[in-house]
Amino acid sequence: MSTIELFTRARHAQELGIRGAETLALDWPVVIARKNAIVKSWSSGKNATPDKLGVPVLRGHARFTSLHEISVDGKTYSAEKFIIATGSEPARPEIPGVEYGITSDELIHLNEQPARMVVVGGGFIGLEFGFALAWAGTKVTILQSGPEIAPALDPEIRAILLESAAKAGIAVKTHAKVMRIRSDKSVETEIAGRAEKFSADQVLLATGRPSNVAPLNPGAAKIELDQSAVKVNEYLQSVSAPHIYAVGDSAGKRQQSPVAWYEGPIAAHNAIKGNERKVDFAVFPTAIFTIPAVGQVGLTEAEALKRGINAKASKLPYEYNPAAGVRNETDGMVKVVYEEGTERILGVQVIGAHAEDTIQIAAMAMNGGLKKSQVGTMHYVFPTFGGAIFDTMAS
Repeated sequence: MSTIELFTRARHAQELGIRGAETLALDWPVVIARKNAIVKSWSSGKNATPDKLGVPVLRGHARFTSLHEISVDGKTYSAEKFIIATGSEPARPEIPGVEYGITSDELIHLNEQPARMVVVGGGFIGLEFGFALAWAGTKVTILQSGPEIAPALDPEIRAILLESAAKAGIAVKTHAKVMRIRSDKSVETEIAGRAEKFSADQVLLATGRPSNVAPLNPGAAKIELDQSAVKVNEYLQSVSAPHIYAVGDSAGKRQQSPVAWYEGPIAAHNAIKGNERKVDFAVFPTAIFTIPAVGQVGLTEAEALKRGINAKASKLPYEYNPAAGVRNETDGMVKVVYEEGTERILGVQVIGAHAEDTIQIAAMAMNGGLKKSQVGTMHYVFPTFGGAIFDTMAS
């Protein structure tokens, strides 16, 4: 994504007085090779960590055979406590011809950039890959079964994201029921009662990521599942098998890498020392790595009002941020949701350049219990994208 973001900015550099930028091109095999090298380097480093800490590692396929026993490639091992962290895998929906589609795990290994791509699913995964490929030059169509893409987003943030999608050349189709994927990669759909067909070189299946718990044979350990994930309490402890804990995608509530990093130490602590630490996601920033990116923390305005809170919102378009103007990245907005009277910050949503970084300023303010006006009167480095957070709090 970062490579394509730099490429996109470079292609528009003529607006900053830089000549020749319009002739730039991506070398797709080199992009993929660099990605592979980075992943290999990071993975090898993490694989070496347990050895450095003196932690034995058994590599193989594990299955529960009883409450306190697992079998790993035919050998049996027992333990008092277990922590499940098996992640998730892309879903392959029950669509005729689904075998002709690919998942995100396969897309990132393509050595040839598709000229046309249909994305089945308008959630975060579909949007991230859809934006990346579209800005790279692929003709992208996103098919969303529901009325809106990214239904969890604030409507005003979504509207800006849709405008950005149009600029990227992405065609978004909602209320789209996929009927069949054909061997030539064309996708037959039904939209508002009408049959429509979309041609493609690749069809990306972006319809969610079920937790990868089933291969562990959870029934043998009396593990109750919530859909595909381990059903856990606030201590990340299985509600049906108290000696078992689950984290990250295996616990299923929130599927982002930082969630697993946050939950892992909590589960380990509770498994060893007893249930002393609870998970708390009241202030937990997240991001969608579209172009432009989306950052969010806390409640949206609609969520706050639904809870009966007297919520108000302050908004500032990116075009009023000097750093965005200087860099010619003025598409976006900051929205601060707060409680009227107390000025308690309830949530912040950002769409625009560097939203994934600036949202963390808001998260720190919320975590520190600062009021909106307190943040709005702070000094900050000028001009910066992060300054948009402070300016919105001041409005």
